[in-house]
Amino acid sequence: MSAASTTILASSSGELPPVSSTIGALFLGWGISMLIFGLLCLQTWTYFSRYPNDSPRNKLLVASLCVLEIVHQVCIGHTCWVYSITEYGSLEKVLLGTTVWSLSAIIVLSGIIAATVKIFLGWRIYRVSQGNYLWMIFLSGLALTQTGLGLVFSVRAVDLPVAELGKLKTIATVALAIGAVGDIIAALVLSFYLHTMRTGFLKSGRLLNRLIVFSVNTGALTAAFSLAAVIAFQVMPDNFIYLSIYFFVCKLYSNSCLATFNSRTSQAAANDSFGLRSVPTAASHDLSMMRPRVVQKPSLDVEGGSERQANIQIGVHREAFTTVDDKPFRVSEGSVVIQYESQ
Repeated sequence: MSAASTTILASSSGELPPVSSTIGALFLGWGISMLIFGLLCLQTWTYFSRYPNDSPRNKLLVASLCVLEIVHQVCIGHTCWVYSITEYGSLEKVLLGTTVWSLSAIIVLSGIIAATVKIFLGWRIYRVSQGNYLWMIFLSGLALTQTGLGLVFSVRAVDLPVAELGKLKTIATVALAIGAVGDIIAALVLSFYLHTMRTGFLKSGRLLNRLIVFSVNTGALTAAFSLAAVIAFQVMPDNFIYLSIYFFVCKLYSNSCLATFNSRTSQAAANDSFGLRSVPTAASHDLSMMRPRVVQKPSLDVEGGSERQANIQIGVHREAFTTVDDKPFRVSEGSVVIQYESQ
């Protein structure tokens, strides 16, 4: 037991924090993370059964996230086991003993998972913006910075008791704040580029509205829980409530990424309901195709006279196609017919 740890405990309230906000908070975070992990497993199974012919890049991303989340959940279970079973009945030993290695591993894995999803989100913005790589570089830089700060936190936490993790409050606050800001910026930028894809057709506008709402909701959700972990760490650094929140933040990132892949089927169904059928195309960006059609009826000559009747129809059929997440679909369709009659 270090003198600094004893001083920290004595300066708070003169007694150990209650079990409900320490060991109880750990188990609450473990339970919530298990529920979200179950959703992740379901989404992973749905993805591989629904998209067996998807690109190898997407399959590798989904498989990597699933493996990382399995290891992450095992580390959460190990942390809860050590602090509640191995050290059972000795809360003082839990708080004043050296931080368990699995807790540091949780922080590192959380940073890697969050960075992977955010880089993927930056790539989505690159595709939707038709090659604007600046936002991708900016968001990837924020993600890697957050991961680096998490690595620094985990390395320094190995040699510190849990009661002294408050010394690393600045590093944790900056890392989580960067993550929250990056989530909000990514959601707003993606929504902006989706908004610029509007063609003026009501049906395609509905589909884009769905994509915008989904992007904003996922970004706001991850940002909200990141900020909640920051606030809990700032206000209550002597208990484990901030850890219980941090346990499942990275799982929200993974689930949002898989939901993006799996929602392609529902978007395609929405296209059909709107009269916008999916059309295979090799284009990787938005394009419009103008297909003129000229239909001319045979002329009619009247025998023995000079009269001639002609009926000419000129039709212009316009179709606009786009690709979102490697899934092509038609976003607008319209026809204009000009009829000319002469006698």
